[in-house]
Formats: sequence, C-alpha cells, structure tokens
Amino acid sequence: MTKKTISVLYALLILLFFHLSPTAGFSQIVWRDLASAQSLNKDTPKPIFIEFTAKWCGWCKKMEKTTFIDSNVVDMLNEQFYAVKIDFDSDQAIDYLGNQYTGKQLAKEFGIEGLPTMIYLPANLDGSKKIVGYKTSKQLIKVLRQMDNS
Repeated sequence: MTKKTISVLYALLILLFFHLSPTAGFSQIVWRDLASAQSLNKDTPKPIFIEFTAKWCGWCKKMEKTTFIDSNVVDMLNEQFYAVKIDFDSDQAIDYLGNQYTGKQLAKEFGIEGLPTMIYLPANLDGSKKIVGYKTSKQLIKVLRQMDNS
C-alpha cells in the first residue's frame, strides 16, 4: 500500500468512528409527549417547555436546524426541563391537566396566535408564559433563565 492509500483509509476510519459514535457530533433534545412530561413532573418536579410547531412553519424548521441543535440549548432543556413538542395540526388527543385537546385546541388554550411559539410551564403547572417567534440559541437561553428565575 502506498502512503496515499494508507492516509485515505486512516481518514475514512476516523470519519466512520465519529459518525458511529453515540457521543460524536451533538446530542439531541429528549422530546416527550405532554402526558409523560406531566407524569414525570409529579415524581421529579421541573418546568415543562412546550414547542408548538407545524410542517408548514418555516421559522419552526429554522429553529430545529439551529437553535434546537445548539449544545447549550440541548443541555439546558434536557437537564432543567421536560421538553415537549406538539404538532399544531395534529388531531391526536393531547392530555393536559386531565383534559383532551387537539394541537390547535391546546394552542388556543394557551392563547397562541402564530408559530413558532413556545410555552413555559412552571414545575407546579400553575400558569404559563409564552415565548413568541424565532429565537436564536442565546435569545432562548436568556428568556428561559428569566422565566425560571421569576
């Protein structure tokens, strides 16, 4: 084998290792359904973060590709919150505080008028706060810290 062939094989092995490694690249947000987040919250109280999204929402897609893959956002949501993703257009029953809703009905319950909108529910589930519009990683972290401290 030539040096060039060995170098190429070595580079391919390194790429393969990083591609297959579960810790390589970036971690992901652990998204739950709202019922399981509420159930987990009973045993280990933490705020619940809800992202309302839709297939047609361009800004939601941008947040998925930027904000929600940022390691600081991923770590914050996984460690300090129960993260929930809700499809605005879903007709699937969503349980919230013992009532059943579709995605649109729950969005209306929270007073959502456009997407992207995220909801902050405190650990005691008493009340909610809206985060409206596209947010960069830094903006989202700042808003969540403010809400968590208020």
